Amino acid sequence: MNNTFNIQANSLPIDTLSILPSVYSGMLEHLRTHYPNEGCGILLRDKRSNEHHFHIFEPIPNTDQHPQQRFYLEPSVYIRLLFRYPEAAWDRILVHSHPLTSAAISHEDISGWVETQALWTGWLVVSFEDGLDKPSFSYYTKL
Repeated sequence: MNNTFNIQANSLPIDTLSILPSVYSGMLEHLRTHYPNEGCGILLRDKRSNEHHFHIFEPIPNTDQHPQQRFYLEPSVYIRLLFRYPEAAWDRILVHSHPLTSAAISHEDISGWVETQALWTGWLVVSFEDGLDKPSFSYYTKL
């Protein structure tokens, strides 16, 4: 069985996500700061809260040897965040940027998703292909 079937073929609109404006701005600033490399982080929503929006963004360093084309989450930061925000209590969306390509999920992204799909509510890809002031988005969820 091919595990890539656990990913929607088409992305959902960014409007599907409810993100606090300050968190949205902070997320974009973090990703822009790392341009032309791929920036990474996690959007979080507390499942126990009455709030329905993602209200925390935690940046994670990209330690890949080719950060302009791929990302590798810094393990010490990544693991610490997974323990701080356990899946049972938090919705977690992996966020990363595509500095020079579209927001479409790549084959490498899909491989990473398959390996870690139990950890994430979804993946958000932010593209700066049209410039830092014109980001585009693709949001992917499990079926």
